Amino acid sequence: MGYFQTLWMFIWTNIIKNSVIYKLLRGLYDKLSAFWHESIITNLFRKRYFHGDIQKYSFFAKLFNCVQNALVFINKKCGKFIISQKEHSFVIRICNYILHNTIALNLRFLGIFLVCFSAAGIAVSAVFSGKNIVLLAVIMVIGAVISFFDVNFVDFFSGSWLVKFIEASVGTEFKFDYYYKVRCKNTARLITGGILGAVLGVIGGFTSPFLGILMFMGIIFFFLTVYRVEFGVFMVAFLAPIVPTMVLAGLCVLCFFSFVIKALTTKKLTLKFDGMGFLIAAMIVMYLISAFNSYARAKSIQIFMIYAVFMAFYFVLINTVKTRKQLMNILRVFVISGFLVCIYGIMQYVFGWNTNQAWMDEEMFEDIKMRIYSTLENPNVLGEYILLILPISVAFAFTSKKIWTKLVYTVLSVVAFIALILTFSRGCWIGMFVSTAVFITFVCGKVWGLALIALPIIPAILPESIINRFMSIGDMKDSSTSYRVYIWLGTLAMIKDFWTVGIGMGTEAFTEVYPFYSYSSIVAPHSHNMFLQILVESGVLGIGIFALIMFIFFKNMVTGYQIYKKGNEISTMIVAISAACLGFLVQGMFDNCFYNYRVFMIFWMFTAFGMSCVYAARNEKSSEGVEVID
Repeated sequence: MGYFQTLWMFIWTNIIKNSVIYKLLRGLYDKLSAFWHESIITNLFRKRYFHGDIQKYSFFAKLFNCVQNALVFINKKCGKFIISQKEHSFVIRICNYILHNTIALNLRFLGIFLVCFSAAGIAVSAVFSGKNIVLLAVIMVIGAVISFFDVNFVDFFSGSWLVKFIEASVGTEFKFDYYYKVRCKNTARLITGGILGAVLGVIGGFTSPFLGILMFMGIIFFFLTVYRVEFGVFMVAFLAPIVPTMVLAGLCVLCFFSFVIKALTTKKLTLKFDGMGFLIAAMIVMYLISAFNSYARAKSIQIFMIYAVFMAFYFVLINTVKTRKQLMNILRVFVISGFLVCIYGIMQYVFGWNTNQAWMDEEMFEDIKMRIYSTLENPNVLGEYILLILPISVAFAFTSKKIWTKLVYTVLSVVAFIALILTFSRGCWIGMFVSTAVFITFVCGKVWGLALIALPIIPAILPESIINRFMSIGDMKDSSTSYRVYIWLGTLAMIKDFWTVGIGMGTEAFTEVYPFYSYSSIVAPHSHNMFLQILVESGVLGIGIFALIMFIFFKNMVTGYQIYKKGNEISTMIVAISAACLGFLVQGMFDNCFYNYRVFMIFWMFTAFGMSCVYAARNEKSSEGVEVID
């Protein structure tokens, strides 16, 4: 490595920097940089918006302050009582027995639970169905054996080679301080485990033992989320692209409930509410107005409730993730989840699991046999999700200090890139190019030299199917392209009549009105353009608020990046998040990215990631005594 660096420095100093081409490019860069720093666009991002009286006395700020003041009031009046109940309540003590002995994997507690679970299941099954008795008997034997060992099995993982390997791979450290270290010698704990096992065993006897075990896992998940809201927030980041929409909405509501409990038991309560929060609240209100003005009111109100829950999760996340370590860990969870989704998508391609080819013009692209969609039901939706995770994974590869960790995140990035290619989503490919350009420019500008060399070579090594797909962008012979153009024309005709507050959210409202404006009798569930869709659903105020949200978001990203400048972990992550969001918006020009509710939720969660980066950078500088002006 030392020889390579020496050789490179010699070439760079004596050959490249003295060349005419380098001097010309450097001069051009200096002029463009000077022009950019003095441009109108840059000055727009330098100004401060939504500050002072606007934030202090606005309707949404007053409403938010009312919520905060109410929590503070309840905290002062009832905080000590709530904390006392939390520490001494019999019910909470029972819940703690179940939670801590389970997450510690105490073998005696789990053994008693399994014995009672199996005994109750066998008794019920023998009377009513006679099914699963052998399986329950095997579970009883396993429970009886492990109940003789009063050990916390999780203790064996602390300091083990497996944990060290995972820590080195993902670039973090695990702490084993989240459960009671006391072993299960208390009789009350065993009785609790036995009663819970018997109750769930009765349910499993009537239905299935697997349902009983699944209910037990759900109870532990509920207790753990209420016990630590951070766990719930991390699980939302992990499960967002995997679980169904209503399950995800339930998780967000549970996190909100846990956050309120935490707020009521926190002595010094301070909630973050800035320009982004102000505008997101305004967007929620605008969606509410649109829902009640909808041509499919009942369905639009249902959609509004989902939108409101997912957008409100923004406030939970930015008020929960406060430190650099928490931020980086939740981003790691986000990337790992994306890696699993991408692996599943690639397996679809390899093993031919994808049989739905409704998204392909088979006459024009007969050499493309499959487009992957993984857990997200549509190739374009999967591509939109990958646009958000890929730059984060690349940023970890850049900022990781250990070679092994760099290699792991490089592999994750390559897998995500391959999955993005296999979606054959041309809009996502364009978004990826934009994201890559932004990331290279602000993180590793010298790579542009290699990019200029690589760009002419790429067409020679890419498969012909990918080249044909990319070159078809804008070709009206492609049914997908012509289909979108006709829908856009019809949507624009709709907007002329419904530009004030829109027609309401959802497919039902759109299909109720669109047929009267459609071109060439094209049938469509939405406008296939995110910006047109927001405009047609919520009117000019809705798209105006969304544009302001994006402007304030990128403005905060710029100021956050300037806190640490180039090379820092947080500044690199800010660039990655900004690049990902920009690529996502580019794809939004070709598809309605908010059509999938989970992607809608992930997008707003993603903006919270970006704002958390800015808050973490400001807090670190403030702790060093450095005043940061946004």
